[in-house]
Amino acid sequence: MVRGVEVIAKAFGWQLIPEVIYVTYSFIIFGMIVAITWYVRFLEEEYPFIIKPMERGSPGGNGEKLLGAYIVSGARSRIVDLINMIRELNAPILVFTRSPDFYRGLGENIRTVWITQASEEGIPPTKLHVIQEYAIRFAKENGYAVIIIDCLEYLLIYNEFPSVFKFLVNLKDHLLMLNSALVLAVDEKALEQRQYTLLLNEFEPL
Repeated sequence: MVRGVEVIAKAFGWQLIPEVIYVTYSFIIFGMIVAITWYVRFLEEEYPFIIKPMERGSPGGNGEKLLGAYIVSGARSRIVDLINMIRELNAPILVFTRSPDFYRGLGENIRTVWITQASEEGIPPTKLHVIQEYAIRFAKENGYAVIIIDCLEYLLIYNEFPSVFKFLVNLKDHLLMLNSALVLAVDEKALEQRQYTLLLNEFEPL
């Protein structure tokens, strides 16, 4: 716009004050720098979840922890059985799911994250790196955690299987180094046989 004013002023012989032009250009350049900086921060943005360590009760059972990477196939009721088992051990549980209400009321040691494309309250399925960083941070903050992925089919709608598989393997490796556990809930009927076989190579059936 300023350049347009200069062109018009020259065409009509108007006199412009150089200082005003310089100051105006300076503000424009400063504004562009600020806008670009905020845009880059937006692209690299992590969702501003504040993870607080979960309170634990007195140790239950024999004090054993669920460690490693596991796959649960079939009905979702098996996930409830798994959670009930872990709840007895007072383990912090983080569930990435399409159905947060399903896990509501199962215990104070269970935290859910809604995977959705429609709300800022959850994490979009395309943000696999955000899901991974959130899970790792949760395990670090609590010293130990069980991470449950109960939205695999939904992730595959928005991502190719190789990308999702790499994400799961990377998350598994990070959690193993943190002495935590990763549990993957799947409906094997929604996967190709080759895809399910690859998952079984990395995750032990539970």
